[in-house]
Amino acid sequence: MQFRVESFETVTSTNDLIKRAIEEGQPEGLAVRGLRQTAGYGRQGRAWESPIGGMYQSFLLRPDVPPAQLPTLSLLVGLAVRRAIASLVPELEDRVQVKWPNDIVVAEACDSLRDAAQATGEGFPCRKESASLCGAASHGAARDDAAPGDGFSDGDRRPRRPFHKLCGISTEMHARALCVGVGINVARPADAASAPAGKNIPVYLDELGFCEGPVEDRINAVADALCGQLAIVYPLWCEQGFEPFQVEFDACSALSGRFVRMEDLSGNVLTAGTVTRVATDGRLVLRTPEGVEVFASSGEAHIR
Repeated sequence: MQFRVESFETVTSTNDLIKRAIEEGQPEGLAVRGLRQTAGYGRQGRAWESPIGGMYQSFLLRPDVPPAQLPTLSLLVGLAVRRAIASLVPELEDRVQVKWPNDIVVAEACDSLRDAAQATGEGFPCRKESASLCGAASHGAARDDAAPGDGFSDGDRRPRRPFHKLCGISTEMHARALCVGVGINVARPADAASAPAGKNIPVYLDELGFCEGPVEDRINAVADALCGQLAIVYPLWCEQGFEPFQVEFDACSALSGRFVRMEDLSGNVLTAGTVTRVATDGRLVLRTPEGVEVFASSGEAHIR
């Protein structure tokens, strides 16, 4: 599979252009990139302005698969993103994780290092060794994992935010086709005030070692790498479903072994337990304190 890439300086949203292409009847395989978005949006309609510094790319897909298979597509795209980042910065392979259902995160934030760097005005070092540093991350499609008041048990001394977001993924059905949007933080925007707002403090790939060359070239390199990885995994997913990727996903799952609570949009707890794996149908498998295995298919995962 090979994607047909269309690139733009400024767009309202790359998703908007993909939806227009869907309505025009274009075949699958279109990838639209925007260097800047003026009206980007992600999961549940969360909106933001996307300045230069992020990779904003959306895909037109028309998979001929059973409807029950579709919820696993965001997991598959997450694996493609992780593979793409690891291909560009191999040192990050063990640090970058996929968080169910649609985020890419970096494990164990070193907040004291970030605070010290900001206090001195020196920032993070731009070299490969900086891949060992870690900070909070967010593209607009991503949200903070911990709800207000969440924390760890007294015996757990990990930071309040055990991992932080680097990328967000949105998947929408539109006119019987799929619009998949991906946003990855590549370089910190010149105007930090224009970065996506919210509880998340963004980190960028240039702070994690990917900092050589002009910003636009780096953004295109990330976008090209993602196209290449998605072109590999998507046809196999169409043929065999998510099962061939289940072991890989569990091995890099950010939630594995963690106690999470699943809440609806109103904050009502749906279920809670320790994450054991992801099922082949994309549902998150939890084990409750009573030892009962339950399956979660919706809601926000909040770290306890």
